[in-house]
Amino acid sequence: MQTKKMKTLSIILTLIFIQSVNGQNNVYELKSLLEKIERTDSIKQKIKTAHFKNLDVIEVFNELEREIDFGFIHHRMEIMHWKGELKLNFLSENGLIKYGWISDGKSTSKKKLAPEIFKGVPDFLSEYVSKHNNYYGSNLDAADFVEQMLTEYIVGFGCGFNGREISKESEATPRYSDNRNIKKLNKYLISFSPELQTLGAIGLFKIGELNKQQKKIINHLKSR
Repeated sequence: MQTKKMKTLSIILTLIFIQSVNGQNNVYELKSLLEKIERTDSIKQKIKTAHFKNLDVIEVFNELEREIDFGFIHHRMEIMHWKGELKLNFLSENGLIKYGWISDGKSTSKKKLAPEIFKGVPDFLSEYVSKHNNYYGSNLDAADFVEQMLTEYIVGFGCGFNGREISKESEATPRYSDNRNIKKLNKYLISFSPELQTLGAIGLFKIGELNKQQKKIINHLKSR
């Protein structure tokens, strides 16, 4: 009986290992292609028409393309393949890819792959973070930037059939306003994420007491 259990466990562990290896192979193959692509206007077509050994691409979707600060554009793409999804998040300037990551979307494997950098102009992150901190009066670092660029935050109140399907950040915003938690809302406002910045602005507007710096930032966000 014990031997049978050990065999079952061994099979399960082997399947998990194979899925993990396949996932790593998918990322490696995609990364090898993306490292050679310089321009944003060719990336989707080159992924769709590439001949990969392990990665079977079904479709590529442009999920997001929006202006962030200092003349950069944030792009998010979804790559559907037969065993799950991969996400690309990358930043561009004047049509050229400056920095980008491959990360797991929905996957058949329970073990998520760590985000993999496929393009990284030297000193880009440190320079961007430094500019952000100088402008917003924040004290963020490169790890904060990566987390917020890869996290798909949602701005929404009363969403879903029963009006209760909202993100934890959106759910927290009215509570911070009711409790006059300006510190928490200001943390949202000076973040890297446009969604968090929006929530911070909404919450501070509800309190109705904006200082000079907060007004400056909100006017900047409006024009951006």
